[in-house]
Amino acid sequence: MVVVVCAAINLSIYLLRRGREADYENELDEANRIGLVSPFEGYFYPIPSELRTPTWVSAVGGLLPPPSLPNLQSQSPAGLLTVRRRGRTFVLTFGHAWTKLEPRWLEHDFGRRVALNLIRENDLVEIRAEQVFARWHVASERAPRATSVDEFGVEFERDLVAAVEGLSSESIFGKIVRGATSFRCSADISKLPSLLDRSLTLFASNAYTKRWPDIDNLSPVTDPIKVAALEQKLDADLAAGHGTRLVVLSTPSQRRGEALTAASYVFGRLAKNPATTPYLTFPGWEGYAQRHNIPLTVEGARKTPIHLLDEDANEAGECTAYDCFGYEADFNNQPHILSSGIWYEAVPNFVAKINRIIGQLGPPARGLAAWNGTDEEGVYNAGCANGDKSFLHFDAKNVWYGGAGSRFEFCDLMHLRSKTLYFAKIPLRSSHMSHLVEQVRRTVGLFFNPDASFRKALHKKVKAHYANQAEDWLNSRPQTGEWTLCFVSLGRTAKSLPFFAKCSLANACNDLRRSGHKVAFLKV
Repeated sequence: MVVVVCAAINLSIYLLRRGREADYENELDEANRIGLVSPFEGYFYPIPSELRTPTWVSAVGGLLPPPSLPNLQSQSPAGLLTVRRRGRTFVLTFGHAWTKLEPRWLEHDFGRRVALNLIRENDLVEIRAEQVFARWHVASERAPRATSVDEFGVEFERDLVAAVEGLSSESIFGKIVRGATSFRCSADISKLPSLLDRSLTLFASNAYTKRWPDIDNLSPVTDPIKVAALEQKLDADLAAGHGTRLVVLSTPSQRRGEALTAASYVFGRLAKNPATTPYLTFPGWEGYAQRHNIPLTVEGARKTPIHLLDEDANEAGECTAYDCFGYEADFNNQPHILSSGIWYEAVPNFVAKINRIIGQLGPPARGLAAWNGTDEEGVYNAGCANGDKSFLHFDAKNVWYGGAGSRFEFCDLMHLRSKTLYFAKIPLRSSHMSHLVEQVRRTVGLFFNPDASFRKALHKKVKAHYANQAEDWLNSRPQTGEWTLCFVSLGRTAKSLPFFAKCSLANACNDLRRSGHKVAFLKV
């Protein structure tokens, strides 16, 4: 009789997508699989590692007299535990084995859905949100104690909630659960069959949407035909030379639900003294691909490895260029986005809500000159001020305020009589609108602040450039709603903006209006 030790251990559980089981198993040498004992169905695949000397050993040894440090080496063994239950295949990863799993094999939302169904309203501990609508960066917030989602800074109109952690409402999963692509918990492995069965039931449930109705504004695309069509559209944009304009690269999220961090990157093979780059950019990948005769296609991006290095130049992770792509596209009049190697689609209710907010935006009392379609933003702003002296030009006239040499741009143009602040941008992609939104938020936070320090610094700037202009508007804190904050789009109406640019705009307008500010939108 085989005795299974009953002890709680930390588990990272993935669920393979239907039809992808063979792709996964083809990567594992059958001769190295070790079958499981009854009642478990499946096998364990060990991944041994070589002895390795940490990089710090030689540095520390150089500070010590002979004899030096003893032989300090370490191993990092790993393994994949494959378990079949109710017609589905689970993979439990140990050590670094999760890096062996391809995103296309996995149910992208498995862990997150299970965790959301287990965590009660006031039992959230951490939320990791990806601002895929804007800069494709990750923001994690952790509460000192279990609390409600309202205590976190997540904005559902802007952020994709990629991972959640909180207290489990069911004891079989332990006290704390975390979900992203994987589901993580601490449990008695002898109870694994019932735990996996229960996780399948929770994965199929939408009960969590009653607690957090806005958390699923984006849903993973699981239809392979649709994914293929979206990738064809991306291929077409790459072939047309639009990659630099439409594709951004950023460090992808770990499938374990944590953010990968890197100090530098290496495209291609990790040689002994590799050429590193501190940033991920489309031109960086494009240049590498051209030097190595790699086609600028989705398939070419999938075949380009990118190694993530830590501050000591040790490998912290590996992904592909495709995993780093940030790209948005419309398919059948529905907005879609590619982030961390996963395609998402905006749900219809979310699209309707954003379009409704955008449709309510009106123009300011005072318009601006038409844009000629070619001038850069700075040239256009200067031309508006030169053509009509009632406008004050603040573009590139930075106000030095605060410590560490901080400088801020008050606005691009100001019309004092109508009390309107204009912020202009050529919104070629969603990140441009995000930059515009952040500029408006920054101005609001400083200009309307009870602390008069910024207004005093602004007063000096006005006096230096517009000595004959009235300055009384800077003598006291402006009242909320006294000024109109106008978003100016060069060349595109609000309705024709990229959808995720609309998301940034709608979210900002909602926030500003809730605070009592007047908001306008102007296409020139």
